[in-house]
Amino acid sequence: DEKIYDAYVLYPKNRASCLYSSDIFALKILPEVLERQCGYNLFIFGRDDLPGEAVISVADEKIRQSRRVIIVLVPEPACYSVTEDVYEKQLAMYNALIQEGIKVILIELEKIQDYANMPEAIKYVKQKHGALRWEGDFSERSHSASTRFWKKVRYHMP
Repeated sequence: DEKIYDAYVLYPKNRASCLYSSDIFALKILPEVLERQCGYNLFIFGRDDLPGEAVISVADEKIRQSRRVIIVLVPEPACYSVTEDVYEKQLAMYNALIQEGIKVILIELEKIQDYANMPEAIKYVKQKHGALRWEGDFSERSHSASTRFWKKVRYHMP
């Protein structure tokens, strides 16, 4: 199918107003389990792109080369209003929902009580397909692909 990546990973980058846990999850735990233990190929912006590349063109190209989009969600609404991430998320959602029909996997790092402040596209995906909730901690024990959470993630992967 001419796809290079199994998933493109979107997550709130570490900022003063956002949880540090999203960085740990997206940059350490996801690659450890999905790439090293399960053999998937992920594109994680901030890890796999080259410095100085245009965010929008890289995101567009890499999303088109991916079979899935994994979006890591955190409860803080402020994490979704920062301009540089908004374009990347909008592009991912446009490709996923309208143009390409790429499947989106939502992962909540904590229970999100209210989706009212989330972008409409995320609310739509949550309503249609639901979200997986990370119930592990950040210890080595949670890095095993045999846990229930990782089995659910692999079920949604190609």
